[in-house]
Formats: sequence, structure tokens, C-alpha cells
Amino acid sequence: MDPNLVTLTPATDDDRGFSYQVKKAAEGDYIAAIYGWDEEYQKRFHGRDWEERRPDIIRYDGRRIGTLYAREEEDGLHIRQLFIMPEWQGKGIGSCLLRRILAEADSRGLVTKLAFLEGNRVESLYRRFGFRLTSRRDNNCFMEREPAVRG
Repeated sequence: MDPNLVTLTPATDDDRGFSYQVKKAAEGDYIAAIYGWDEEYQKRFHGRDWEERRPDIIRYDGRRIGTLYAREEEDGLHIRQLFIMPEWQGKGIGSCLLRRILAEADSRGLVTKLAFLEGNRVESLYRRFGFRLTSRRDNNCFMEREPAVRG
């Protein structure tokens, strides 16, 4: 994996269907195991989420491979979405993006926060990057990472 080929582009209306498919592919099994999968409900939920928090599209060498939504809020930098299509997982792309996000957070002294569904194997990735579990609530795990001290 060449990190120079990993890019982010703002999502357009043409990316809405892809965004739903990548969420379903990356997180669908976890949602189904906890809540059951209701296709119509998930489409409505995704539609509301799309209008409120349109993600960036993760591309590798120009190909759409995932979605990312990370924004600064009052209490730190929140990673609200980091979904990568299964065939692109385990290739270092998530790590590449986390390095970029955390370097920015560190340079600005921001705590980085995220949440994921309980049982998701992504927890080990986040732990490798220094995130610590802060709480569990309603089948969600919440993690934070303090900014690295530069010296």
C-alpha cells in the first residue's frame, strides 16, 4: 500500500449509494448481530445521517474504497465514521488515515474521540494507536486518545 495513493474527497450526491453500501459492508454484520438488520430502517437512518454529516470519500489510486467523517467539536476531534470496504481492510489504509488524523490532533493539542459497536474487531486497531476505552453504553464502545506531547 502506497500512502501517497490514499486520498480524501468531499462526498457528492453521486456518492450517497456508495456511502450506504460501504457502511453496510463494513458494519452490517455487527448491526445485525446486535439489533437485527432492517433494510428500510437502515436506509432511512443513513439518509438522515447523510444530510447531517456527509462524509469524505476515501480513495485509493482514485478508486472509492470507504468513507470517513472526522470533525473538530468543542471537546476535541471526533471520528464519527471510518468505514473501509472489506476487500480493502487489513492493507494499512485505516492506519494511514489514523496517522494523518492523529498527527493533526497532536499538532493542535486535541483529544481524539470515537465510538464503535461492541464486538467490532476495529478495537484492536484503535488500541494500537493509543486509544483507551472510556465507557460502554447501549452496545457502543467509546474510546479517547490524548494528544501526544511534542518535545
